[in-house]
Amino acid sequence: MTHLDLGSVLNLVSTAAIVGALVFTALQVRAASNARRDQAAVVIIQTTQDSNWTQALNLVSTLPENATAESIHEKGEAMERALFELSIRFEPVGYMVFCRIITLKAVDDLIGGVAIVIWSRARGWTEEYRKSTNNPKFNEWVEWLADRITERRRQLQPEPAPRQYCNWRER
Repeated sequence: MTHLDLGSVLNLVSTAAIVGALVFTALQVRAASNARRDQAAVVIIQTTQDSNWTQALNLVSTLPENATAESIHEKGEAMERALFELSIRFEPVGYMVFCRIITLKAVDDLIGGVAIVIWSRARGWTEEYRKSTNNPKFNEWVEWLADRITERRRQLQPEPAPRQYCNWRER
């Protein structure tokens, strides 16, 4: 049997304490990351859960895909206000995905279809607005987000939630 002197025992205890601290830190970082992800998802839901959002989405949804800026102007000020409302709300969502604060999957699952619908109707209006204001950054994160969601869907060909998660069970 090996005899351990006091120095060896203290080294062993010190090493175990360091390993324990590292494991604890890793678990805390993981928990904080999960909490941040969950909070970001809540922010996305809160962004889309009020009457202004619903009214704006309802109005913009009446536009045809690839609506021209001219046809949007003809619809009047309410339509442009609705487009601004949705743009202002989607810009930070796109940026949050870019910064990896929230995953593209979560945004796609929660509001991906809406993002694609909005961009498909706002593209011409956005391009005209960028030119008229000399602001090429206007709606940049809305465009970026819609492009990423479209790419993701093309690659993954995801099923709608009722089919994709039909075997889901509560834990």
